[in-house]
Amino acid sequence: MSARRSKERRTGTPRAWVARHMRLPLIVAAISCSFVHANEAGTLAARPGFKSKEMGLRIDVQGDGWGSANRESIETLLYSVADELLSRLPANLAVPIAVSHTDRSPVVLYERGPAGEYQVQLHASGENWHLYAYEFAHELCHILSNFDENASQQDVRYNQWFEETLCETASLFVLKNLAAKWESSPPAPRWSEAAKKLRRFFDHLLSEGHRQLPLHTPLTAWLQENEEQLRKDPYLRQKNEVVANLLLPLFRDEPQDWAALRYLNLDPSDARNSLRHYLLHWYRNAPLEHKHFVAGILAMFRLDDLVPMTPALADMTGMDPSGDLARN
Repeated sequence: MSARRSKERRTGTPRAWVARHMRLPLIVAAISCSFVHANEAGTLAARPGFKSKEMGLRIDVQGDGWGSANRESIETLLYSVADELLSRLPANLAVPIAVSHTDRSPVVLYERGPAGEYQVQLHASGENWHLYAYEFAHELCHILSNFDENASQQDVRYNQWFEETLCETASLFVLKNLAAKWESSPPAPRWSEAAKKLRRFFDHLLSEGHRQLPLHTPLTAWLQENEEQLRKDPYLRQKNEVVANLLLPLFRDEPQDWAALRYLNLDPSDARNSLRHYLLHWYRNAPLEHKHFVAGILAMFRLDDLVPMTPALADMTGMDPSGDLARN
């Protein structure tokens, strides 16, 4: 483990960031993603008029490296990202977040700042607002999912890949919802153009070929082939993103269940557990209003012996009676 990694809880997507920075704003998805844009009004359901900043959240953009973007604009974008996730939670995030630039992959550090604040580093720079949204949503998801609960810097986290997958899902969810909101009601007129980039970026990501299950391959067979690698290396993004695409419709249809993140990673044994027991602990720790949702994820992984399948769960997860994921 490198000296830097020993200070980090989670790292963001280690992609070829410069290459993506140059090409993605200009790409329109090669295939139609209309099924995700359907029922858009429903996906935006949240506490009406919720503003995380007004509710006490503090995001402080610090330092240099941001290029042509000013800190005030970056903070506007980051608060908007926070609104999309925190508006689904029963309480606001009380701990401040200090955000600085990095030339490496985005990350949320293990170590708190001098005032106890979370420390997030983003790679995005300039006015590439789609990248700020994508990266910050991912790191905020780690914070919301108790990333530092029962953890030490040197822990091997065999189920961290699942948390990484959830946070990729959070990035997709925020990109889509924020684009829809800013297309109709931007915080200022100039942000309507940013909405177009957010939309194009989302459409491109969702349509990437590696994010699709291979034809005629159920999720359970895919997981059996890939889980051992993921348990050893949670940053296998092209594999995480397969599952993230499958999770997105669940959060799209039940966005209030982002609050279920607050009950993940709470069991001291979760670091070394099987996925089966890791998700079972999530289900047990979740309050009644979120158990149905977590049960749907259990069912998606064919862990229906832990939580019996019901017609509602089958409909929610797209499972056929045998438990395999149906392909549209």
